[in-house]
Amino acid sequence: MSVDSQPQVPVVIRQSDGSKIHEIAGHKFKAITLGQPTFCSFCTKFIYGVGKQGYKCLGCETVVHKRCHSFISARCTFGPSSRAPLIPEGSQEQVYRRNRSTSMEPPANNHHFTKHFYTRPTFCDHCGSMLYGILKQGVQCTDCHANVHHRCQDKAMHNCGIQVQ
Repeated sequence: MSVDSQPQVPVVIRQSDGSKIHEIAGHKFKAITLGQPTFCSFCTKFIYGVGKQGYKCLGCETVVHKRCHSFISARCTFGPSSRAPLIPEGSQEQVYRRNRSTSMEPPANNHHFTKHFYTRPTFCDHCGSMLYGILKQGVQCTDCHANVHHRCQDKAMHNCGIQVQ
C-alpha cells in the first residue's frame, strides 16, 4: 500500500447495531478484535492491545492499525466499490475496455502463486494472520516471494514487482 503525505479523512457510517464503518479509497473498514497474532498490512508492524485493536476491510479483508487506516490510498481490490462504473452503450471507452479485457496476456503486476511448504512461522502478506498447517500452509509468488493464505490468494493486491512503501 502506498503512503500519502497527509492522512485522508474517512467517511464514517454508523450501522443499526451501533458499529461504525470507515470508508477510505473504496475500503470499508470495521473495528475488530484480533484473536491471533496479526501484522498490519500497511506498516507491517505487529498489531497488539486490548479490545478492538485494528480495522479490517469488509471487502478485501485487509487488516491495519487504527492509526494506519487513514493513510491508505490503494483502492480496495475486492469490494463492491472496486467494480468498474457503467459505461454508455456504443462509447469508445466501452470498445477499448472490451478489447483490453479479452486479451490473453495478463497484466504485468499479477502474482504467480504456487503452493508452498513453510518451515518456520510465516504471516500472510495480505491479511497479516499466521499461515497455519502442517503441509502447504499457503501460497507464495514465484516472482516477488509474497506469502498469502489460500483464502487470500484472490483478494491479494496486484502489486507484484512494485515497491509499495
